[in-house]
Amino acid sequence: MPSYIPRQIRPVRERIEAKLDRELVLELEQFCEYLESDRDYVVAQALSLVFRKDKGFLTWKETHPTSQARHEEANRTQDSNARGSK
Repeated sequence: MPSYIPRQIRPVRERIEAKLDRELVLELEQFCEYLESDRDYVVAQALSLVFRKDKGFLTWKETHPTSQARHEEANRTQDSNARGSK
């Protein structure tokens, strides 16, 4: 029997590393404190906002195939190479 409450969707998360100017990091920390939120959340929300609002990017995206397929293919190649070297 189905539940009244749907299962929680857990998005796949990937770790990234970025080097930022010290002033920007300090401002990020202040903004996180202001929102009472962690860095991951604030950075993800800021990027999502930019990706949704940048009209030039949205137009560009329409004419360029998604890099998701290329990214997944690269991961499969890395995984198979790692398995082959064991």
